[in-house]
Amino acid sequence: MALLLVGACAKPKEERARPVETLTAESVSPAKSAALKAPERPQPPGAVSVRTDAGTFEAPSVRLIATFTEGAAPPTLEVALSAQAGDGRQWAVLVPVEPTFPEKKHAMARLTTKPLRVGMASAEVRTPSGSLLLANDGTVELAVTGREARGTVRTADAGLSATFQGPLSIECMVPAAWLQQADGKEAPGVPVPVAAPSAKVSAVVPDEAQSTARCRDLKAHFR
Repeated sequence: MALLLVGACAKPKEERARPVETLTAESVSPAKSAALKAPERPQPPGAVSVRTDAGTFEAPSVRLIATFTEGAAPPTLEVALSAQAGDGRQWAVLVPVEPTFPEKKHAMARLTTKPLRVGMASAEVRTPSGSLLLANDGTVELAVTGREARGTVRTADAGLSATFQGPLSIECMVPAAWLQQADGKEAPGVPVPVAAPSAKVSAVVPDEAQSTARCRDLKAHFR
């Protein structure tokens, strides 16, 4: 009996240890995929309100996801929002933005169903049954004041036009080597040298404590 109880208690711990990547194994749209890249940080439920002509959706935060790589290149930046309605429908938008977004705090993009790049964005509505509607055309406008984000999605596709406003969370991804140096307390503010051009690029990991100088500099733009 004692062995059975131990086995039952151990199973949830194994499930929690699964990597985030397992969530994206199935085929998903660009906006949904970006929303699952990194875990949501704790925020009050419903802190972001998304208002559409098909109802209201809520989310913990609008997410600015920054991915740094080894070298001197600026980070890849994406603004992602995935919100849910009371009936189980999900509304999501993904907007790649320029490296200057932290200074400008404003961006505009055209909606598309094609692969995304800066200046192009995706918006979608997914029903509980799994049916998906993607915006074929339209525009997205984003603006940030302090730590508050707001946006407008305009499209002719039913149920996808929306306005939203709420807190902005900063999620910073960096090469693992940056966190390993000096026990992560004084991680480098400059790129980590690469041994040779053919060397394998280091995997990126979340810098949740903003222990690297470049993540701290990014966060400092949003106060």
